[in-house]
Amino acid sequence: MKLVWKSFSLCKEGNREEENEDAVYPQLVNGSSLVADHFSCAMADGATSSSFSKLWANLLVKESSQSHNLSTDFNQTINAARASWKAALPDQDLPWPTAIKVRQGAFSTLMSFQIWQKNGNYLPSAPPPDHGWMASAVGDTCLFLVVKGKFVSTFPFTQAKEFSNTPELVSTNLAYTRTMAGSISGKWQRGDHFLIATDALSEWMIRNLESGSLTWPLVSENLTSLVRYQTWIRYLRRQALIKNDDTSLICLTVDD
Repeated sequence: MKLVWKSFSLCKEGNREEENEDAVYPQLVNGSSLVADHFSCAMADGATSSSFSKLWANLLVKESSQSHNLSTDFNQTINAARASWKAALPDQDLPWPTAIKVRQGAFSTLMSFQIWQKNGNYLPSAPPPDHGWMASAVGDTCLFLVVKGKFVSTFPFTQAKEFSNTPELVSTNLAYTRTMAGSISGKWQRGDHFLIATDALSEWMIRNLESGSLTWPLVSENLTSLVRYQTWIRYLRRQALIKNDDTSLICLTVDD
């Protein structure tokens, strides 16, 4: 199985790039060609209102991408990330407002994606045993599937009205965790594109899918380089077509 990887991000206007709370794993060179029987990636969007959410988002994507057993319970992955988050917190005493927020927990969305040629030891009970893919998600980071140059499905949201200012989130605090991950799976064919995007871009894409104005060429022409992607996102912001937020996208193409 040959895959081509691209990923892009642009921080919220007015913020520095190091304040970008979106997370992607793995970190690969754009245009990288990958040959593998199995590949995992993930994207998370840390909630700005919580403390150390950038750290939490990065731990979530790393842990979920490194869980190579497809049958592993999604919640096991999250629990492993929680343990890493606690271990990574600063040792020194924190200012009391920060300490209170830490006790309340950090929050983030999560989209975990896996694709395989032949499952072998990865075989779970439900997804296809070969030429398969599976995604699990909490929140409003969305997956888009492009087949034969056309958008054919979105997950977990299918309508723009599903987006809100209070998406479901994964928390470091078990008391706030009331959400189960949703999952979807299918079989891939050569030429398929899998796009994962955080909420600002996902909402715009789904809204334009609903109106019939979103096409694969329109999106793909803006994924030729980081500069092109960021120019596109800045244009959409200036036109008030998407909200001003950290905006990230993964594009994974099945090349063979």
